[in-house]
Amino acid sequence: MSAALAIGASNYAFGLFVEPLANEFGWTRTYISASLSFMALGSLTSPFMGRLMDKYGAKPIMVSSLLLMGVGFAFRPLMTDLWHWYALSALQFGALNGAAILPAGRLVGLWFPNTRGRVMGMTMMGNNFGGLTMPILIGLAIGNKASWEVAYLYVAVAALIIAIFSFFIISEPHTEKIKIETDEARNKKFDEGNWTINNLLRNPTFYAITFAIMLGNFTYTTILGHVFAHLVDIDISETSAALCLTVLAGCGMFGKVILGYLTEKLQTRFVMMVCFIGQICGIILILLIGGGAGVWFAVALFGFFMGSFGALVPLLVQDSFGIKSFGTIMGVISATTVISFGFGPILAGLSYDLSGSYRVAFIAVAIMFGIAAFALNWARENQNIKTQKV
Repeated sequence: MSAALAIGASNYAFGLFVEPLANEFGWTRTYISASLSFMALGSLTSPFMGRLMDKYGAKPIMVSSLLLMGVGFAFRPLMTDLWHWYALSALQFGALNGAAILPAGRLVGLWFPNTRGRVMGMTMMGNNFGGLTMPILIGLAIGNKASWEVAYLYVAVAALIIAIFSFFIISEPHTEKIKIETDEARNKKFDEGNWTINNLLRNPTFYAITFAIMLGNFTYTTILGHVFAHLVDIDISETSAALCLTVLAGCGMFGKVILGYLTEKLQTRFVMMVCFIGQICGIILILLIGGGAGVWFAVALFGFFMGSFGALVPLLVQDSFGIKSFGTIMGVISATTVISFGFGPILAGLSYDLSGSYRVAFIAVAIMFGIAAFALNWARENQNIKTQKV
């Protein structure tokens, strides 16, 4: 519920407020959309939130983040100047990761050590569920003789309700009872101690995994954000293109659960490599098939593997470094998404402005995924060598 609200209201439903805000205040679309750049702030606050979560647990981070997001939504009806919009957007996006991926990753790892793959997949389905439901609910609120102010108040009330439920429901098992089963004795040793930033920065496997995850996040900023426009450019109707996005989101939900389950049978690094290769195949098919019935299969294939990426990231971190310092490690890795958020849209824009299509950008991302898979394979081989020496 928390992830569905945080991702659904912040990302998927963002476009529903653009025209009402432009009409209300006379702001340009560029000024309004520029607030999305504050998503990078969420990446920068992640290391701080992660360290606090390792120290105090997931509940205070999740509850406080939901409350901060609620404040960011609740005060928007009182806006009069553009800087108000930016300040409240910074508050909203700064708390985003604390309401979604960080607490979910820790809680699933603690409570479901033996089935964390499938449970993580089902938990992360909330992102897709928010994408399917929040735009519809907010659209109904705005269209049913309400206003954008009322819609924002609805979202703020929902954030408050979820925060209250989280406060009373969320708990963590005692640390002495935590047992993370793993196929590698190395990981058991890692779980017995706490990772510090200095230790991570001296670990080459950390760099390889961080690099792969950073490249993987280009799937959101370059592919997902522009696949609709690409489909329209190749003469697919806007209605059909919108339905393609629905198919993409739906298949992503299945991908999270199925590939998450596979991590219980196979090494998470290997499953993540399959995820990258599957996305490469989906991108190639989207570019080659063009219009026609085949595009539905291409979009579904890409969505299946793209959706699984979000669930595999915390599983990969836990499988590689354990759970005790998950917040610290995940926070540092999340900070690198500043690069993906910053350069992904620019890459897509330059591709279209210089060549008249998004093909170059899509091909560049496919190459990035190939490099990411290679980095994970190197990390696996490098770790195997270290394990043999122990």
